[in-house]
Amino acid sequence: MKSLRFALPATCLAAAVTLCVGQPGRDPFAVSTERLEKIKAALPEATPAPFKSKHEVLVFTKTVGFRHGSIPEGLECMKQLGAKTGLFNVTHSEDSAFFAPDRLKKFGAVIMLNTTGEIFKDAPEGEELLKKSLVDFVQNGKGLIGVHSATDTYQNWKEYTDMMGGAFAGHPWNSKDTVRLKNLDPDHPLTAAFKGEGLTLQDEIYIFRPDTAKPDARRMLLALDPNGPNMDKDDGNKDGKPDRELYPVSWVSTYGKGRTFYCSLGHNGEIFRNPVTVQHYLAGIQYALGELLADATPKAVTMFMGDGRLVAVNTSPR
Repeated sequence: MKSLRFALPATCLAAAVTLCVGQPGRDPFAVSTERLEKIKAALPEATPAPFKSKHEVLVFTKTVGFRHGSIPEGLECMKQLGAKTGLFNVTHSEDSAFFAPDRLKKFGAVIMLNTTGEIFKDAPEGEELLKKSLVDFVQNGKGLIGVHSATDTYQNWKEYTDMMGGAFAGHPWNSKDTVRLKNLDPDHPLTAAFKGEGLTLQDEIYIFRPDTAKPDARRMLLALDPNGPNMDKDDGNKDGKPDRELYPVSWVSTYGKGRTFYCSLGHNGEIFRNPVTVQHYLAGIQYALGELLADATPKAVTMFMGDGRLVAVNTSPR
């Protein structure tokens, strides 16, 4: 996904809003019957752990730039996960007004589902008020979940990047590339779906701005396995080696009293039809809601090639 920034004419914006609120016209979030059945088939039978109460979750899909075709499947997956497990109800919107303090307080967590750009910029309530509201929401004990391009949202807003954990910088491995994921923390409750192993799939793999997604600031869960894909795709300086040591894909953290979970998988709709990745997202949501105890303390990361060469190491978690 390449991040594009553009302004739509007022007439186009009005048409988009009309469709989103369900007025006459094609439903932009419709999912085919075939894919709906595959999403349902991928759902786990229950949450990773018992939970105390049902929660309200805001799924936000507003884009100010590139818009992913997988949004409808991702949204349907979140709705189905909440309904089947009983863990949460979904309120879906692209109306920034939901982030006003009096409306946001009803939710236990927010899922930024493939959002892009400065999503509060033209809000009548005021961009700064909504920004502060989201920061206060998480800092005071609520949850924030990021799906794929949630890190291509407000890249220059420091507090948001601190909460989400990373800022998108590119994707050398695109949606048609087959990649192997490394399970960095096999005993962690959020990686239980992987059963101690990694996973091979097709999806975009993001790289992040160098000052973000650092292993000494996050509990890294999944990363690109250097033994799987063509690592030359991220060799911009042409020295015969990938430009980075570690390519994180999924992590957890805390922010104030709140909890955050991010996973970069989700460019392809298939991610929301894969039982393993769906269960991983469910575990992340349950953690962010405070219903799944999990260690978010940064942990040293090591990565080896098949021949034993060490390619990534971080031995100084905060």
